[in-house]
Amino acid sequence: MTNTADDLPACAGCGRCCHLTVELRPGDEAVPAEYQIWHDGVACMDQRGDGACVALDPATFLCTIYDRRPQTCRDFTRGTDRCRQAVAGRPGKAAR
Repeated sequence: MTNTADDLPACAGCGRCCHLTVELRPGDEAVPAEYQIWHDGVACMDQRGDGACVALDPATFLCTIYDRRPQTCRDFTRGTDRCRQAVAGRPGKAAR
């Protein structure tokens, strides 16, 4: 059965996945250094106090570094279980 994800908000302007912890991977060198933080020896996207990625525009809920966003963000797919968990407000790590 194909999941059309019609019950989910559109990606643009949702921003719920931008509240997940995103580990940076080899190839993510385009991510600006000021948006990065280290957690237990692992480079990650920094987050605001509310858990939102620092690259998420709080007014539009769009990524301010869209063309330079990490591969994990590029690979994140609307309608997957992880997407549904993010929309439901269950925090965690984005799938690598």
